[in-house]
Amino acid sequence: MPAAGRWTNWWRRREQKQADPVEAVEEPVPAPEPPAAPDPWRPVAGEFALRLLTLTWEAVHHIGEAEFREQDAERRKVLFRIDHSVTRVRRLAENLRVLTGEPFDDPDQQVTSLQDIAHAAGAAVENYERLHFGPIADLAVAAAAADDVIRILTELIDNADRYSAPTEPVTIAAHLTGDGDVVIRVEDNGIGLNPAHVPWIERLLDSPGGPAAGELRPAHLGLSVAAVLTHRHRSLRVRLVPRLPRGTVAMLMIGADLLCETPRPAQPEPAAALDAVPEQRRRAITGDEVTMVLPTQKAMPRRVPASVRGIDPPPPPLTDRVHQTTWHDDAADFNAGVDAARSKAPHRIEHPPNVHPQKAEGPR
Repeated sequence: MPAAGRWTNWWRRREQKQADPVEAVEEPVPAPEPPAAPDPWRPVAGEFALRLLTLTWEAVHHIGEAEFREQDAERRKVLFRIDHSVTRVRRLAENLRVLTGEPFDDPDQQVTSLQDIAHAAGAAVENYERLHFGPIADLAVAAAAADDVIRILTELIDNADRYSAPTEPVTIAAHLTGDGDVVIRVEDNGIGLNPAHVPWIERLLDSPGGPAAGELRPAHLGLSVAAVLTHRHRSLRVRLVPRLPRGTVAMLMIGADLLCETPRPAQPEPAAALDAVPEQRRRAITGDEVTMVLPTQKAMPRRVPASVRGIDPPPPPLTDRVHQTTWHDDAADFNAGVDAARSKAPHRIEHPPNVHPQKAEGPR
C-alpha cells in the first residue's frame, strides 16, 4: 500500500477513535489526611511550668523573710544573689508557659509607666548592673498589655546582655514618635546579628501565627517568646537591625492604642483642709496681738498637669489607622534619625539606681 494510503487509513482510524464514546476514568481521590494529633507533651510542659512558678514564688517569699532578718552584710549579699537567681528561674518558667500556649493570666493587671516597665524588664536579666537608661517618654502602657510588654522587653535586654562583652553597656531608651506611638530601643555593642539568621528572625517576628514548631531554635528561644507575645496585640512590633560600627539595636514599637497617661497620686486640696478647721480654732495669739483667720472663698477651678483618669481606666479605644509605610522602613528611618541626633548632641545617660532587682520589678 502506498504511503499516502497508509497515512489515510491511520487518520481515519484516529478520527473513528475520537468519535467513539470514551468511558470517563475516575481518578482516585486521595483520602483527606487525618488532623494532626495534639502534642500530648505541651499541656504536660505547661503544667510543669505552672508548678515551677508556684515554687519560685514560695522561694522568693522565704528569701525575702531571711533578708529582712539578716543583719550581716556579707550574708545579705549572698541572699540577694540567690533571690536574683530565683527571679530569673521564674522568668524561664513564664517563658515555658508562653511557648506551650497555655493560658497565662495575671491577676493584678494595672497601668504601668514606661519608666517602671524599663526598670522591671532590666531587673530580670543577669547583669543588670551594666544597663544604662536614656530618655524615657512620660507615658504608660494599658493594663491589658503592660505585663506582655515587660516580658518582651526583658527578652530583648537579655539578648543584648548575653551577646555583648561584660564591660560594654546596654542602653535602653523610649521615644515618642510623630504618629503617637512609642519605640523602645535596646542598644548593645556585641557581636551583632549573624547574616544567615536574619531571614529566619524577620520571618519569626513578622509571622502572624507566631513560630512554628519546626522553626524553634534553642539559641533564639527568647525571640520566639517575644514573637508569641507580640502577636497577642495588633499594635506591638519587634524589629532587630545591625548597629554601626558593631552591635545590634532591638526596637519594640508600642502602638498609640496601648498607651495612656502615667498614673499620678491624688493630692488633697488645701482649701478643703482649711474648711475642716473649726471656727473657734481659727484664732492665732502671738504676744499681745490676736489675729483672726477669716474663712477663704473657694478658688475657681484651675487646670493642673495631672491625669484625668480614675483608678481603673476604661479600655483603650481600637484604632483602624494603617501606617502608610512598612514597619521595616519606619524602624530604619527612626534608627537613622536617632543616630544622627546623637552624633550632634549626645543625650545624658541615666544610670540605674542600686536597688534590689525583685523590688525593682514593679507590677507584674
